[in-house]
Amino acid sequence: MSFSLIKSGVTAVAISAAVLVSGEADAATMYEGTYEATSVTTNGNDHTVWLPGLFDGINAYWQFKPNAGKFVVGEDNGTAKLTGQIRNNVTTDYEMLVDVSYVLRNPNVPGTEVKTGGGSYDGTWSFFDITSATLTGIGDLAGLVLSLTAYPNTDTKDIPFQLGEGANDKNSGLGGAGWFSWVAEIDDTYSGPDPINSARTAAGHGDININLAPVPLPAAGMMLLAGLGGFGALRMRKRNA
Repeated sequence: MSFSLIKSGVTAVAISAAVLVSGEADAATMYEGTYEATSVTTNGNDHTVWLPGLFDGINAYWQFKPNAGKFVVGEDNGTAKLTGQIRNNVTTDYEMLVDVSYVLRNPNVPGTEVKTGGGSYDGTWSFFDITSATLTGIGDLAGLVLSLTAYPNTDTKDIPFQLGEGANDKNSGLGGAGWFSWVAEIDDTYSGPDPINSARTAAGHGDININLAPVPLPAAGMMLLAGLGGFGALRMRKRNA
């Protein structure tokens, strides 16, 4: 596995298993529906969000609280939305709300690189750009908001959020992964630790890695669907009589 190092200002981000890809659009698998989003494991650390350098001396890994992550994919994979509540792996009193909205690229192309730590890119993944995204501090971090945008987004390096089998960059299961840039804003009510450089505003990079599992329809919903199917069959028999 090869690694590259990208430096920007005061932060450095290690990028695992990124490969150059062509800009041709591929036929993506359709994933319309609602999914439970859970944390991945890397180097023994369960995490959903990686935020190196956000706080001096604080662990960079954050993970979803139990049953707190949701990922919704719209019709024809046209949109996607990640929501939930994460907490720091070590300082567990530090928690943030996740709210990230995506739109499918048109055409559906991966940009300049693909994260392939979970498996090779087979042409069936979907690629999304961020339309709006925040990590909002609660509890001990109330008053802190991180606004997220694409990272990096240049003519030579463009890596969007990826969705598919093996796309979470950590294992071969269904999932997603993507980089982001963040800018911190702190209001007068904030009493937690200052972000990087002890500034009241700061900026940096990070990434998201998630496992996804379909959320089954409730039993009542399944019964309703079965009933509708039976009603349709009865009408068909009457029509043919």
